[in-house]
Amino acid sequence: MKATDFNLQQDLKFDPDSGLTTFRNSRLVILDANALGLLRATLVKDMGIERARTMFLRFGYANGFEDFNQMRKKYTFDTEMDLLASGPVIHTWEGIVKAVPTEIRFDRATGDFFFTGVWTNSWEAQQHLSHFEVHSDPVCWTLMGYASGWCTAFFGKPLLAIEPQCVGRGDKSCGWRIEPPAKWGPVAKPYLDALSPLFGV
Repeated sequence: MKATDFNLQQDLKFDPDSGLTTFRNSRLVILDANALGLLRATLVKDMGIERARTMFLRFGYANGFEDFNQMRKKYTFDTEMDLLASGPVIHTWEGIVKAVPTEIRFDRATGDFFFTGVWTNSWEAQQHLSHFEVHSDPVCWTLMGYASGWCTAFFGKPLLAIEPQCVGRGDKSCGWRIEPPAKWGPVAKPYLDALSPLFGV
């Protein structure tokens, strides 16, 4: 199948008798974005922004890594590129953000990886701005974690997603760039500090 053929609606099952909502036998839990935003704001206030960022980066990473493994097991894609590109598609279907890739290239032999795109209607940027002022750094922590986890699972080597622009820091749009950690330089430090225990850097 092509990445664009994915349709989450077709594979969702709602079973109120059992209290289970499943995606091809994997349990899903549907939560309100405002509740998640309140949790996020509470943790920022109680733990500090650095510790809260670490927690949400790791949560997003685990989510993206697991989503990739589920997609790889449950669907057969025409090409590796379709498998990789299905990440933004499922991210969009899940209501997390509208994710539109702009450039994808990778070479497993050389370790080269470069993946960029635009995020629109990020739940996390919206929730951040409903609780806090514009921040100096990107605030879509779960999105960056998700993209890092998805692409690391796909590539079999650590990859790091960072937002070059983010609505939560006053930019007109959010966007992502995913590359090997060594390509990022000093800007990667807080993200690597958070994610290194998960991908073994």
